[in-house]
Amino acid sequence: MSYLNIWMYNSKPRIKVFLCYFLIFIAFFIFSDIMIYLYTKSAFKPIENYQIQSTSPEITVSLAEASQASGNIKGTIKNNTEEELINKYIKLDFYTPRDVNVGTKYIKVDKLEKDEERNYELGFRYSNVSSVKISVVDEEQAKNATTEEREISPVITTAGIIGGILALYAVF
Repeated sequence: MSYLNIWMYNSKPRIKVFLCYFLIFIAFFIFSDIMIYLYTKSAFKPIENYQIQSTSPEITVSLAEASQASGNIKGTIKNNTEEELINKYIKLDFYTPRDVNVGTKYIKVDKLEKDEERNYELGFRYSNVSSVKISVVDEEQAKNATTEEREISPVITTAGIIGGILALYAVF
């Protein structure tokens, strides 16, 4: 064995092993993404019973869904009045199938010009929600709200926790 044979090491088998590990990682990532998506879709049921108690400004709901422990509501608010809206709140009251109020949330609408449209999004953590009443209130009516009712935070569901654990596992 000559001196040069040590430096002419064949690295092709290592590249093949690395490529196999990389493909396994990609396949696992795709599989876990699909499973998390399917679980999330099966856990959330649409809320079809919602009442919008305000015609001015106009409020629409594009997504209303709830699971046993949490939910999401997304939509738009459009100022269809002749004046600008200042310091208004969107009030959402959440009810169970037996019409028991399980909670209330407020979304602040700072300033809305005439004919301006803005999106809103709310994540809530109330259990067994089947209906929602949506209205617009003034700042004076919202002053009595607790900090929990004013807090707008995205909901982290089981799928989010599993995704976070998988991300930590991939990093370490």
